[in-house]
Amino acid sequence: MEQDYAEIRKRITNRYNNRAEFFSHLVAFLVVNGLIWLLLQPEGTWFTIAGIFSGLWGMGLVIHFIQYLMKEAQERAIEKEIERERAWRRGSDEMQEGEIKRKRDRLTLNHDGELMEIVEEDDAPVRRRR
Repeated sequence: MEQDYAEIRKRITNRYNNRAEFFSHLVAFLVVNGLIWLLLQPEGTWFTIAGIFSGLWGMGLVIHFIQYLMKEAQERAIEKEIERERAWRRGSDEMQEGEIKRKRDRLTLNHDGELMEIVEEDDAPVRRRR
């Protein structure tokens, strides 16, 4: 139980750290570029240097944003699969009163290449899309 708590806490902490890192990066970008462009108002060669600096840092910020979004999407997918597995286990563990049926689940591919779940109850297969 304690190990589960530590693992969950670590995952939640990682999500918040990823978010904090990205927003810290964004704030630093806005502050530094605001200082460069508004206070220094570069001209001539310095304008080109400031433009290159801002452009490269902006690309780094975009890459960081994409990484942040991908990590968030990965965490949501993991959570969804964990919930799906828990629901499946609850469903296979629960038996209705007076019912003694054994369920066997198998996975197979249909003709379109989609994953299908075959649930067999008392020799009557039922197909469900996954």
